[in-house]
Amino acid sequence: MKSYSHVCGRFDRTIVVGDIHGCYDEFHKLCHLVNFDAQDALVTVGDFLDRGPDSWKVAAFFRDLPNAFSVLGNHERRVAGTIRGTSKPAWSQEQTLSLLPKAEWDHWASFLEQLPAVIETDHVLVTHARVDPGRLITEQEPYFTAAVGGSSVRIELDSNGVPRWFAEISPMLKRPICIGHIGYSRVELVPGLLYALHTRAVGGGCLSAAIFPGGSVVHVAAARNYYEDAFASWKKRMPVAGDPLDWPLPLLLEILEPSDESEDVKYL
Repeated sequence: MKSYSHVCGRFDRTIVVGDIHGCYDEFHKLCHLVNFDAQDALVTVGDFLDRGPDSWKVAAFFRDLPNAFSVLGNHERRVAGTIRGTSKPAWSQEQTLSLLPKAEWDHWASFLEQLPAVIETDHVLVTHARVDPGRLITEQEPYFTAAVGGSSVRIELDSNGVPRWFAEISPMLKRPICIGHIGYSRVELVPGLLYALHTRAVGGGCLSAAIFPGGSVVHVAAARNYYEDAFASWKKRMPVAGDPLDWPLPLLLEILEPSDESEDVKYL
């Protein structure tokens, strides 16, 4: 997994999109709303997979389009780790991978593993959840920026609801920074400098984008609560009664040892 990627090319704009989570229809509408074309760089803050109905359609967009880019989110890391056997899947990774032919798993794991911790364009910096003030922007650690670790990870906020790491790193920043992962109280956390773009599209909220230069923000409302749909579908395969000794092992592990997913659910 890479620490940093600089998007080269003379792009007129950088359009940064929040956590898509498989909401392809809303993403497609957003691209039309902002008139995205070949003269723009489009970057997502990660977590384009899991929970929504069209994760692999979204993934193919970022794989195939030369001016579309993504940083590593905790959900991309978890899907790749599930494929490689280095992570225990939560329900959403099981569901996402069930929609993909197993013959394609290795290819997609390789694609996800090369997503960087930070992307920089001429207009903006993009990462998933946070930046480590103790490291150079070009040397960020992907597991840290993706906030991997479930309930053990806490991103401390100041009295204005701004993550404390920003105050430490802001003197070193030459460009605004965009993040996702957590649904903050507002998108523009620090005017013109820090944008939080996870606005809960998959949970029935909206999909948001910030456009640079300028930092204007646009939204597309979600058609429905895809998270509830996906979870209800998954629960149909779960036992609702009976002896816990008869329950599937993955379910027991999820109950006894909560995964990264348990922390993320709060931030739909």
